[in-house]
Amino acid sequence: MSEKRIHIITGHYGVGKSEISVNLAIKMAEQGKKVVLADMDTVNPYFRSSLARSQLERQGIKVIAPKFANTNVDVPALTGEFSRYLMDKSFQIVMDTGGDDAGALVIGRYRREIRDDEAVLYFVINCFRPETSNISGVLEILEEIKKSSGMDVDFLINNSHLMNHTTPGDIVKGIEFAHSISMSANIPIAFHAFMTKNDIVVHDLKEPVLWMKRIINFPDIVEMENLMI
Repeated sequence: MSEKRIHIITGHYGVGKSEISVNLAIKMAEQGKKVVLADMDTVNPYFRSSLARSQLERQGIKVIAPKFANTNVDVPALTGEFSRYLMDKSFQIVMDTGGDDAGALVIGRYRREIRDDEAVLYFVINCFRPETSNISGVLEILEEIKKSSGMDVDFLINNSHLMNHTTPGDIVKGIEFAHSISMSANIPIAFHAFMTKNDIVVHDLKEPVLWMKRIINFPDIVEMENLMI
């Protein structure tokens, strides 16, 4: 994981950005860092990292989000509070954006305040999502996000798993796919994210692994076992 203090999480819809953002924020807090999780998903008001607000705040993590979060309001109101934390160098920031280029537009809103020497842009991959199951599809979305955000993608995050149904074969497939994307795009892999440990297939990895817990309690309106947000 990068040593820079602003960690921006991007990717296609449903690849697992929010769960990664929450787990990353918790890991930083466990290391004794002051952490802000900025839920800047201006696209989807239902499946958001701020749904884990209570648990995050119990661990000392500050959560900020557009005022429309978890409501049916169509037009997001971006909060100026985020700008204050961008200026406060004592905080580590995890910025969870919405899906695709539409979600990455929020990065452009704060682009003048996000310094390149302080920020790192991650692109999350999940080969088990239909639109990102092939290299060309991933590269197309990656380029769209670069244009929309006004930033280059610094690292990839491999989040190819199927929640509790993940098999060792699924993990191997995801790792191989991530390495193929890394070679095609010439972008290094920051880490691999898995929900359950399987040391048999990951012990030889060159990149680190983020072992994640399922933190976010999603609304009951969708069968969430089949969704990766």
